[in-house]
Amino acid sequence: MSNQCTYTVRATWFGDAEVTLQVDLDILTPELAAEINGFWSEDESRLAAEDGNVLLAVVRMFGLAAIRCYMGNGGASFGPTTDRYHTAAVIEHEGEGWPEVDSLGILITAAEVSVVDYDDVTLEAV
Repeated sequence: MSNQCTYTVRATWFGDAEVTLQVDLDILTPELAAEINGFWSEDESRLAAEDGNVLLAVVRMFGLAAIRCYMGNGGASFGPTTDRYHTAAVIEHEGEGWPEVDSLGILITAAEVSVVDYDDVTLEAV
């Protein structure tokens, strides 16, 4: 029996950017999460933000990576799904620091990520 949790990661400053992540805690162990978190700079800041919970720090960091990836690619709208494609695409986009999709224990099951469009910006002479 798998030990799974579901989390939503949102960009709080931008109302149209969130991903839903299914996390398998039998795969994403505290040891693996510590290895991933330690690979990237600012690891202590992430730990502090999550009250020392390295699992939450890594889940939040992966959600951030997914939102950034989707924003850079024109947005995303999908789900619910169990297709590993979306998670694998984010890992590939990151290039390093993340294990392969089957070894990570995080699956992107849904995303609603908009990007800033023409009507979202204003022009002002200064």
